[in-house]
Amino acid sequence: MAAEKRESEKADVCGHRQRLKERFLNHGLDGLHDYEALELLLSYAIPRRDVKPVAKELLRNFTTLKKVIDAPLDRLQEIPGIGLHSALLLKLCRELLILYLEAPDIERQSVTSASQIAHLCRARLEGLPKEQFLVLFLDNRHRLIRSEVIHRGTVDMSVVYPREVLSRALKYRAAAILVAHNHPGGSLTPSAEDVRITTELKNAASVLGIRLLDHLIVAESKVISLKELNQL
Repeated sequence: MAAEKRESEKADVCGHRQRLKERFLNHGLDGLHDYEALELLLSYAIPRRDVKPVAKELLRNFTTLKKVIDAPLDRLQEIPGIGLHSALLLKLCRELLILYLEAPDIERQSVTSASQIAHLCRARLEGLPKEQFLVLFLDNRHRLIRSEVIHRGTVDMSVVYPREVLSRALKYRAAAILVAHNHPGGSLTPSAEDVRITTELKNAASVLGIRLLDHLIVAESKVISLKELNQL
């Protein structure tokens, strides 16, 4: 009887997943609730279990799909049913999204508009629990050569050395750079340290003939420009 029950439960799970797939095929994510989209994704990492309770628990803890994807690896694994395999799948989704959003620029389109730059920086930095310092390396036509996180800091501090940034700029033969970092606490106000780093980078870059175009701060879903604040 126990074996028959397990087979029946397995068939129910398979049938439910197939229905989710069909709804996605017919209507995309518009045809699914957030927990169902997460459930469908987790089914590829956890193939033999009902993952609906796990998906709902993730959303209960992190409140939104975005915050689930942004959550640190260790925090994800605190959720019952989420092991390293499943947590890595969720983190892989985030990194693939970043590559997807950056792809047109990697194909050598110019990075010129403020909204485009803000979009790129938000994709890399929004929602992260600790500070990261991102550098966009550009050619002389402001086409993106490469983007790279130079430093991962603590919750409230990021130490950036101009030499480290500019050695990479020389390596990639960049004519200009854009830098950005996040404020996990949500404040958009530049700190004295932010202004100091910007000034040092600008002065050191100019000696090498490299232009620092701007320094952006990402806080939650907002972005500010030190150039627009006359701090560059």
